[in-house]
Amino acid sequence: MTIYEEFARKYYHEARKDLERSLRALNEGDYPEVVFHAQQCVEKLVKALIESKREYVYNHGPKLTSVFIRVFESEWRDEFEEVVDILGWFSEYYTRSRYPFMLRGRVVSPSEYIDRELAEEAIKKAKRVLRIAEGYLREKRII
Repeated sequence: MTIYEEFARKYYHEARKDLERSLRALNEGDYPEVVFHAQQCVEKLVKALIESKREYVYNHGPKLTSVFIRVFESEWRDEFEEVVDILGWFSEYYTRSRYPFMLRGRVVSPSEYIDRELAEEAIKKAKRVLRIAEGYLREKRII
């Protein structure tokens, strides 16, 4: 196993832990925490995919999306469009799930903004990326 494959495997396992944290937070009613850990899960899964292509990853956020697109350009799959869309969806909530922010002229806390419905959507999206990543990483015999 190459060092890249080892990184990919470790990112994958850490992503699964983040999904478990997200599910625990949902049971506790901590919806901002659900979204944060679901976002972390997705980001680590994307990093696992990128590492599987022998590309070292340090980036996050929008740069991570461009690295993902560039690395997979030669073997693009329709399901990768979903990954890109989901990364975009989470980019709105990354800081909003952690810090107070301005919304329509007032300061809003994460718990005032993120409700159960949004939290459940975050988990659904994280699970979708998990299925896509698992399929690819199994195909490459990394997991």
